[in-house]
Amino acid sequence: MIRRATVSLLACVGLLGTSACKSGTTPAPEAPRTTAIADQQLTAGDAFGVLRALHAVEADHGLLARRKAADPRVRAFAEKVAGDHADRLQKDAQLTSGLSIEPTDNAISKQLESAARRRTAKVDSMTGSDFDCTYLDEQVSYCRIVLDTIATELLPNSTDPRVRASLLSARERANEQLHEAQALRDAVSTEPAPTEPAPSDDVSSDEESPDALSTEDP
Repeated sequence: MIRRATVSLLACVGLLGTSACKSGTTPAPEAPRTTAIADQQLTAGDAFGVLRALHAVEADHGLLARRKAADPRVRAFAEKVAGDHADRLQKDAQLTSGLSIEPTDNAISKQLESAARRRTAKVDSMTGSDFDCTYLDEQVSYCRIVLDTIATELLPNSTDPRVRASLLSARERANEQLHEAQALRDAVSTEPAPTEPAPSDDVSSDEESPDALSTEDP
């Protein structure tokens, strides 16, 4: 049984801001404070409900970033994030089906989805480097919140080894994405975006070559 729920995931919304990716390393967002909902009982189904919401939010947000990002490095990262979380959604669905566990909505999952809608609405109007940097800053903050929630709320109160395995997998992915987002944010702040190769022009069939050069009669 999970004895407490936390809405610390929602703090990611307040950490979103406009970043200009100016020269120098972008400062890391301030760590959010955790607000607990006391005396709320959560089941294994509730835990998987949180994971379902978490993965769905990140998959959707990754697809948005892949479409809107200006920097090809940010697009590649967003595509990876979206793919990772979509894959985790599918695996968790198979796991919960095999365990006869029904993921259930709860205070965390519902408010997380509501926060995601507000977050999407905020960044959807951004373009170029403003979008890229805000998305990366957000990912850093979000991953920290996820790691804290899993470590302090979900894992300590989960006893089923299969549930714990899914939580540990989510924690590992969040930790990897945290470090990738931090490194990419610093790179975007200090290094120009790589130039994508332009399509090569077809060589004209009548282009002159050394062997095809005409010579004049003496």
